[in-house]
Amino acid sequence: MTDFKQSATQNVRRGARVSGVKHLTSLARPSFKAALTHWLRHFLRVQLLAAVGTLVVFFATATSGASDSGPLQMRARIIATDARMAVKPHAVAGSGAKFIRAPIIDQLPGLYNGCEVTSLAMLLRYEGIRVTKDELAGQVRKASMPLVSGSGGQILQWGDPNQGFVGDMREFGYGVYHGPIAALLDRDLPRHSLDLTGSSFRTVLSVLQSGRPLIVWTTIHFRPTTDWVTWGSPDGPIRATMEEHAVLLVGFNKTTVFVNDPLTGQAAQPASLAAFRASWIQLGRQAVTVTPPSAVTGVRARS
Repeated sequence: MTDFKQSATQNVRRGARVSGVKHLTSLARPSFKAALTHWLRHFLRVQLLAAVGTLVVFFATATSGASDSGPLQMRARIIATDARMAVKPHAVAGSGAKFIRAPIIDQLPGLYNGCEVTSLAMLLRYEGIRVTKDELAGQVRKASMPLVSGSGGQILQWGDPNQGFVGDMREFGYGVYHGPIAALLDRDLPRHSLDLTGSSFRTVLSVLQSGRPLIVWTTIHFRPTTDWVTWGSPDGPIRATMEEHAVLLVGFNKTTVFVNDPLTGQAAQPASLAAFRASWIQLGRQAVTVTPPSAVTGVRARS
């Protein structure tokens, strides 16, 4: 497969898409203020979702009679979200949907821009690997280029999400693409990561139908976007959307896909298949999963 940055002229994230253009002089130079406004809107949404998530944890912990905090609260959070996941497929009984019961993990609180590593944590937990989103956040490669803005506040340069996470995962940041995520997956499941970036959506659905969830890149609204920015990086221009998002794809039928969304904390969240596919194409057809079950015998430990 040819290099992703050169073969895919449509990559993105809540911020970034790779462009085939190679000259910085041709870059559109967006306003830093506009980018910051997009981030602040996302940040406020995140804070609201975090408050709701905290209430869920509180009631789950109170119901269990637990008095400890910290790890116990996290366990209560996972139990509560797993419970939501368990009943969700039955809500669409008769729809002909194919579902995979993968764990749901919130990227909140804490990892405001950590949808990619949180989606990876869900995939690894499904494969029987006990790892946290925070551990993965510390292990994923980071892009070395800091944010550089012009005298008028324009974003001139930033990192390349194909090389590592761009910005700060907990504050003002962008995201990371398939390459570093596949490499991190391969570290926990040696020789069993499967990067399907550039494949057709039909291939993605066939993998899902075989019983393997996939990390896929889309937008926060699961539909195409017209909101793009462009900056320079050490590897060339990066065209990106601040609506970039990554989720765990866990189900589909003829008209709908279902995802475990780390931003909302909702399992099997429905979205229009056609709109989702279009947004996935915009973000460069990025998809990461594991090799078939026969190749990872003894690894999976699901109930």
